[in-house]
Amino acid sequence: MRTRLLFTVVGPLLVSGCNTPTFLTQHRPLETMADPMGGGYAADTDLYVLPVRQPTADERQAMQAEQQSRGLQMPVPWVGTRDFAVQIEYSLKNLSDQTVTAFLTANGGNEFGDYVPDQYIDPTQNAEDQTPPPPLMGGSPIQLAAHETRELVFREDQIGEASLDLEAITRYPDNGDVLATPFMVIAHDSTASRIGLAGIPQKDVIPLMVRFQLALSADGHVACDYNVRVRVLGDPDDKLGTPGARGLYVDTAATLPPPANPMPPAP
Repeated sequence: MRTRLLFTVVGPLLVSGCNTPTFLTQHRPLETMADPMGGGYAADTDLYVLPVRQPTADERQAMQAEQQSRGLQMPVPWVGTRDFAVQIEYSLKNLSDQTVTAFLTANGGNEFGDYVPDQYIDPTQNAEDQTPPPPLMGGSPIQLAAHETRELVFREDQIGEASLDLEAITRYPDNGDVLATPFMVIAHDSTASRIGLAGIPQKDVIPLMVRFQLALSADGHVACDYNVRVRVLGDPDDKLGTPGARGLYVDTAATLPPPANPMPPAP
């Protein structure tokens, strides 16, 4: 049985003001498990989907009208970076008696589709050049001493940057180059460089990253707990739904293909 992590997970709170955060509990904890055949430790992955209510008929009409007024090729998102600021606070704990190195990555997508790095490998390249692009967030090695707990965070600005990268990758790839865009946008901070973002229209509404594919790997026994902090930026009568409710807006499928699909059509 896994040792209980020394990390407080806060349950949902009522939103009393536009900047008062709501804390949402994790979908489930992540944990690397020893391979019974002696092959090291198996990675663990899980998908967290931000609970968002469905738009009303009037709200859908307003989205269509806004798309036309802005002259956008793609639909206006129901959930944009103008609506919420999201932060993921997580805790890694080494459950072993030895120092381990752990990695936590976050990929996923917006309401229109996902970014899956392995789908952006160019099959026409030489084998040594068929390297997937980096994850949207995380991926750096984290060394943990025996039984050490480390509390870390994917900040609001990092998730905002990932949301911008997703818009370029999933809907507006740079010069239509779907395979190359992830390599460009993830490697550059948009506050310092606009490389890879040229395809995004000036009047675009950036969809928020609302699907988080978390992946934990390590060379030892490591567990991860997390919570999701949401701040409302728009109308106080916000779009945040009740976790676990039926009929929420964002698809919970394991993977959503993006409109700018990097994979060639099936024969």
